[in-house]
Amino acid sequence: MNMRIAVSGSHSTGKSTLIAAFLDKCPEYRHEPEAFETLGDDVELTEAGEPTPEGLQALLEYTAAGVRGHAPGSCVVFERSPVDYLAYAAASRTSRWRSQINDFLSVHVPVVRAALEHLDLIAYVPVSATGPVRARPGENARFRSRVDERLRRALLDDAYDLFGDRGAPRVVALPPDPERQLAELIQRAGVDR
Repeated sequence: MNMRIAVSGSHSTGKSTLIAAFLDKCPEYRHEPEAFETLGDDVELTEAGEPTPEGLQALLEYTAAGVRGHAPGSCVVFERSPVDYLAYAAASRTSRWRSQINDFLSVHVPVVRAALEHLDLIAYVPVSATGPVRARPGENARFRSRVDERLRRALLDDAYDLFGDRGAPRVVALPPDPERQLAELIQRAGVDR
């Protein structure tokens, strides 16, 4: 079965490792890297290392456009979904964001909802104390956890009403163990191996 899959999760949860293992088993799939890898230096960051509102908007819009660029039946795996950037906005506590978060969300929730019609599956990789990756030195572990919490609410609790439409993708929370994550992703993708 051909699918448009997004692997979603906070930073340092093992998304890249999972995608590399998936592509090893499923070479017919094309990889769309995380927007930050592509846009890199063009994304403005705060002193705390978080994207500024403008940077986050650029990442979200780039990801949404990439998702919309693949027709049904495509074999593609995205590193991050557009939902991830809503979670990053909601998790931010920088003073610059406080007055802008609700505006950012109200403007971008419809953009994300429309983009999700172009995905078949979102595989959520949660932060886990027993998982394959822990926060890197210098990373803000609390911010990572806040992003994970906001992402869980958005994906599993549908906090932004993104998944009620018939064209919305299925969402699956993957287990913390990398081997089980890979097996579950392959099974959910309907790949015969």
